[in-house]
Amino acid sequence: MENTQVKPELKPENGEVTFLMPSTNAIGILKNAKPGRKLTVTYKTKEEWAEEKDKPVNCFFLGFKNAEDSKGNTYLIAKLHDGEKAFVCAQTILVQALMGVELGQGVQIICTGTVRAQSGNHIPTFEVSELEGVSLLSQDNE
Repeated sequence: MENTQVKPELKPENGEVTFLMPSTNAIGILKNAKPGRKLTVTYKTKEEWAEEKDKPVNCFFLGFKNAEDSKGNTYLIAKLHDGEKAFVCAQTILVQALMGVELGQGVQIICTGTVRAQSGNHIPTFEVSELEGVSLLSQDNE
């Protein structure tokens, strides 16, 4: 009987690993560095939107992501970046307003208030506008 067991291979070959070692100067710079823009994506809740009622939020629309609730139902999450941080949101009115927006387009979002649904939940309402001449994909931003 033929042995079909695959022998594990080390990558890179022969188990050789190369590290880029920082200089003493680079380590000093690292230890004294201050944080810059945030890379962590957060979820912007309806309560956070309500706190910013009537305040314009300018951001780039970065597309949609499929998500699944606890019952297995699929819904869309909008991905946005306000120049300081990336965030996602799933408020239906906002997601629907962004459906026709091109990827990378600058948009202004204003939470105009909340309405009470039949279920008793408070649902935020939005005014969404495209920002003229603001797009990640336009030639003017290079």
